Amino acid sequence: MLGWLLRLLLLFLLVRAVMLVVGGLFRGLIESARVPTDDRAPGGGASGGPVARSQGTLVQDPVCGTYVLQERALSARAAGGGTAYFCSERCRSAYDAQAARPN
Repeated sequence: MLGWLLRLLLLFLLVRAVMLVVGGLFRGLIESARVPTDDRAPGGGASGGPVARSQGTLVQDPVCGTYVLQERALSARAAGGGTAYFCSERCRSAYDAQAARPN
């Protein structure tokens, strides 16, 4: 009798663990679908403005167009007095090299 109770408890714990994993995967998929992935994102795109999210503010890299959380992005002063945000050192260097080129 005790063996069956232990097996039933183990089965319950196993099912519960599987449900937690599957639920986490679905929540991750749903959350990733909310992140803007193209230039038609509200507030972003051609203007490069920030996109508000509940977890932080997304900013668009002017070189490659990738959206990055503002607190994780690399920043540099733009020639117009604004701040440009970059996803990597490579994009920031490319931006600096382009700005240093004479017109």
